[in-house]
Amino acid sequence: MAAVRDTVRLGRIGGVPVGLNWSLIVIVGVFAFALAGNRFPIDAPGYHKEWYAVAGVATALALLASVLAHEFGHAYVARRAGLEVEGITLSWMGGVTRIVGDARTPRGEIAVAAVGPVISLLLGGVFVGIGFGASAAGVGNLTVVAIDWLAVINIVLAGFNLIPAAPLDGGKILHAVVWWIARDRWRATHVSSRAGLLLAGGVAALGLYEILGRGDEVNGLFVLVLGWWLLNAARDEEQLAKVQHLLGGVPVHDVMRPVAAAPGWLAREEFVERYARLYPGWVWLLERWGGGYNAVIAGDTLMAAAPTPPGTRTVELALPVEAAAGADPREEVLAALERSGGHRLLLVVEGERTVGAVLPADIETILRTRHRPGPTVAPAH
Repeated sequence: MAAVRDTVRLGRIGGVPVGLNWSLIVIVGVFAFALAGNRFPIDAPGYHKEWYAVAGVATALALLASVLAHEFGHAYVARRAGLEVEGITLSWMGGVTRIVGDARTPRGEIAVAAVGPVISLLLGGVFVGIGFGASAAGVGNLTVVAIDWLAVINIVLAGFNLIPAAPLDGGKILHAVVWWIARDRWRATHVSSRAGLLLAGGVAALGLYEILGRGDEVNGLFVLVLGWWLLNAARDEEQLAKVQHLLGGVPVHDVMRPVAAAPGWLAREEFVERYARLYPGWVWLLERWGGGYNAVIAGDTLMAAAPTPPGTRTVELALPVEAAAGADPREEVLAALERSGGHRLLLVVEGERTVGAVLPADIETILRTRHRPGPTVAPAH
């Protein structure tokens, strides 16, 4: 799933960092306004507007606390299972618990995924009980209505999250079941993400029906956005799984391409004729006048670049060495890419020698051809 990051840090709960994304702040405001302006005056008539506003805000904040409990359940069980939890971000879709790595067993994945909906369902039951008790005790109708809404929303949240489609909790449960039966994590992810695409299509169709068939632009637009979010999240999960399937356990030296040194002060035309054209696919460490390297460039990139003025030096078209990240030839490609922090190129270093390089195009080729790479022989340069 696409990453959702904190806009506001709230602190820590049980050692887990918790934050808000700006999108949730907007949704909470819209939700509170909708309850205060539309639902509460109908369900509990006879109150002043100020009381409806207070009840709307209080209900929205209580729902926010319920979502936090849902996500903290995921975090707690994940940590008990030995997984690292980066934090919880509450967003417009409820929340995201950022868990590093994957569950080691299908049973562990089910436990982590199922605990959130279970908590939401239990909270719904608790609010149902509180609502009955408050009604029997003669508490004001507006308070009872707000509690009933919290009960309904938590139960609906649990049910929605249990739909067996990625990226929902039910999709993770489906993933675990298929993984357990087929003993193939990639097939399991393929099944759950495809179910997510079907769900996204259905939600989007419902949104269009709301707009075109019922003339409800507001709700229809919200449902359409939800369908768009589900679609992108399902695609992201499948893409991530594809990367893990093809590159999981693959060392850097199986992916890297040859690298060698060449003078960076040469004009582009001369460099292409003397180096790039003779050694296709190689990456070049560009030497500076007086010793050392100050830039790096792929020969293929240099040859494919747009025409430049005569005499343009190769170093002027290259990437500064500082913009590349380093990697050990024996470490896993996925670990090196994650640690690179978005750098456009990896230089593979063994001891004091640069023995290879990995470009984004190399990873894209693997994903496009769906072919796990084999060992690469390091050049002698």
